Amino acid sequence: MTMQASANHDEDVFENPEKFDTFRAKNPHQSFGGGSHHCAGTHVSRRTVGRIILLMLFERFPNITLLEPGAVNWRGFGFRGPINMPLQFG
Repeated sequence: MTMQASANHDEDVFENPEKFDTFRAKNPHQSFGGGSHHCAGTHVSRRTVGRIILLMLFERFPNITLLEPGAVNWRGFGFRGPINMPLQFG
């Protein structure tokens, strides 16, 4: 079994693996699973979030800032993600 919670955090593969970097170069990752367990919603998710929602968010709030990266709380085992994100919409 793969541990999705640790995906993309291998310091031998990624520079600053603990840092959330939307501009990180393309890489082999487990964000949507793999093989027979590959997420059926991968393409819908990427198009909806990556090409629509994020563009709208950054257009509406061009100066959005993550206030305290260390204050973001991450939870989950099989599926891991932030449960809070202190942002400033300047």
